[in-house]
Amino acid sequence: MNVLITGGTGFIGCRFGLKLLAEGHAVRILGQANNDMEAANKRLLEENGAEVVLASVTDRTKMFEIVQGIDLVYHFAAAQHEANVPDQLFRDVNVTGTQNLLDASIAAGVQRFVHGSTIGVYGSAMDGMIDENTPVRPDNIYGVTKLEGEKLVLSYKDKLPVVVIRISEVYGPGDFRLLKLFKGIKKGVFFKIGDGKNLHHLIYVDDLIEGFQVAATSEQAVGQIFVLSGKEPLTTDEMIDTIASELGATLPPVRAPLSLFMGAAVAMETTMRPLGIQPPLHRRRMDFFKKSFAFSAQKAKSVLGFYPSHSFEQGVSETAHWYAEQGLLAHQNGHRSHAQQKYDAWRDEQIRPDAKPNGVQLTAKIEQFDSFWEGPEDVEKGYASFGRFYRANYMPYVPRNREANILVISCGPGYFVNVLKEEGYQNVLGIDSDIEKVKYAPQHGLNCIVATAFDFLGSTPEKYDVIFCEQELNHLTKEEMVAFLRLCWGKMNAGGTLIVHGLNGANPLTGSDAAAQNFDHYNTFTEYTLQQVLEYTGFEKVRIIPLNLYVFYENPLNYVGLAIMTTLSLLFRIGFMLYGKKNKNFTKKIGGVCIKGA
Repeated sequence: MNVLITGGTGFIGCRFGLKLLAEGHAVRILGQANNDMEAANKRLLEENGAEVVLASVTDRTKMFEIVQGIDLVYHFAAAQHEANVPDQLFRDVNVTGTQNLLDASIAAGVQRFVHGSTIGVYGSAMDGMIDENTPVRPDNIYGVTKLEGEKLVLSYKDKLPVVVIRISEVYGPGDFRLLKLFKGIKKGVFFKIGDGKNLHHLIYVDDLIEGFQVAATSEQAVGQIFVLSGKEPLTTDEMIDTIASELGATLPPVRAPLSLFMGAAVAMETTMRPLGIQPPLHRRRMDFFKKSFAFSAQKAKSVLGFYPSHSFEQGVSETAHWYAEQGLLAHQNGHRSHAQQKYDAWRDEQIRPDAKPNGVQLTAKIEQFDSFWEGPEDVEKGYASFGRFYRANYMPYVPRNREANILVISCGPGYFVNVLKEEGYQNVLGIDSDIEKVKYAPQHGLNCIVATAFDFLGSTPEKYDVIFCEQELNHLTKEEMVAFLRLCWGKMNAGGTLIVHGLNGANPLTGSDAAAQNFDHYNTFTEYTLQQVLEYTGFEKVRIIPLNLYVFYENPLNYVGLAIMTTLSLLFRIGFMLYGKKNKNFTKKIGGVCIKGA
C-alpha cells in the first residue's frame, strides 16, 4: 500500500513510518527539518527507504502533488505549543492546512484519511473519566484550532472515508518531552509537588500506532471519533515512582506544596511575559501536578477491537533503554550511554578487563557542566566578584547592539547574564543544567532556565547574535567538542559572535594541573589549538585572548599576585622562544572570540 504520513519527521510520524517500511509498504513522508531531531529522523527514514518531502500543509499546490498515487493518509502535521507563535499560524496549519490535504486526497482518490487530533480539545472539561461524548471546551488556540480541524475532517465524510483519533499523552522511544523528567529523577533533583494523586493516562507510542492502523482498516471506524489512551491511568506519584524504580534512582524525601509553586508561576507569568520573557515556571507546566483525567477505552475496544498492550512499566523500560542507547541517559540495567560505552571499550583494553565504572558520568555531554559561582556558601558575592571578571575579560568583545539576541550557556546563578542586564542588553537567555545554581537567578530578575546544552541547542528554533559558553570545551571529548561547536554555529545568525573559554595548556605551572584536577577534564588548549578547533568548525576571524584573574583590585595582595604573574609570563615567553615557540598567552585560562561568516 502507498502511504502518506504528514508530520512524519516528528516523534510519532517517524516511528510510524519505520514500522510501515518494515511491513513492506511504500511510505512517503511530509515533514520538516527545523531542528536536529527532525533532521536526524529525516535521514533515518530515507536510509530505510522512505521518500521524504520537506514542505508545509499550508502549501496547497504542493499538497495536490504529494498525495498523487497515495492510498492511505495519516495526518499528524500540526502547529504545536510554542512560545511566541502567532495565533494565525495555528489556524493556517491546523485548519487551512488540513483542508488543503483533504481536498488533495479527494482529487487523488485516497481510500482512507486518518486524522490525528488531541485530547486538548476537551480543555477545561478534562477532568474525571472522559470519553468521545464528553463535551469539548478547548481553552487555548491549539485546542481551538484542532477542534476546528476535527469538524472540518468530519464534514468531508460523505466525500472521503475519514476517521478522527484524539491522541492522549504519548511517550516511548524517540520522545524527548519526557527526557527532562527522566534526567531529573535519575539525578535525584526532581522532587514531588502536591499530593501526587492526580491521574495521567499516557499511551505508549507503539500502541498508538497500532490503534491508527486498526482505524485505517475498520469499516465501522469511518466517520467516527475515537480516543486512544494507554492501558491504565496512574497517579503522578505512581508515574514518578515507576520511572525512579526503572532507573534505580532515589527521590529526595521532599514534598512541596502545590500552592507555593502555583503562586510562583502566577508571579513569573505576570512579571515576565509582559517583557517578552518566557517564564521558566508557569501554570501550564504545573498542570502535571494538578490536572487529573482518565479516558474510557470502551468505544475503541467495541468498535475497533483495539486495546493497548503495554503497561506503563513496560513502556518506561523501553523508553529508558532507548535514552541510554542514544547516550542521553545513564541507566542502571547495563545500558551504558554512548560516551560511556566508548570509555568502557578503551578502559577494558588499556587497563583491566575486570574493572567496571560505577555509574561515573565521564563527559560533559552527560551534563552537568561546571559553571563559575561563589557557592553554595556565598552565592550573592559572585554577582559582584565574577561580575568584575566578566566585565574586564569578556565585555570588550560583546557587540554593542543592546537588541542582540544572546545565549549564555552554563550560566550558573546568572553572573554574566546579570552583567549583560546591567549593561542594557534586553534579549539575554541563560541556560544551565544545574538547578541548584539556576534557582538563584530569578531572585535577581534574570532570564535563566534549567536546560541541558545539547538538548537545548538541538531543539530551539531561535537564532542568536551572541553565544557565550564558558566551561563546555574543557569537559568534552574531541568528537563531542566538534559536535557542540557545530551546534552553536547552526544556531547563530550570520555575523554572530561566539565567545568560548578553555584551559591554557601552555602555562608551565598550571597547564598539566588544569587537565588533571577534574577526572572529566578532557582538554587543555594553546592559542594555536583553540584557534584550530574554532576554524575547523566553521568560525572565522578567530581571536585568542588572555583571561586575567587579577581584576579584583580591592585587596592589596591582588597587586602582588598581578606583579608575580606578569613577571612569570615574561619568563615563560622567553623560555618558549628559546624552544622555537611563539606562545604569548600564559594566563591559566584563555578565551576565544570568533564570528559566523555570512
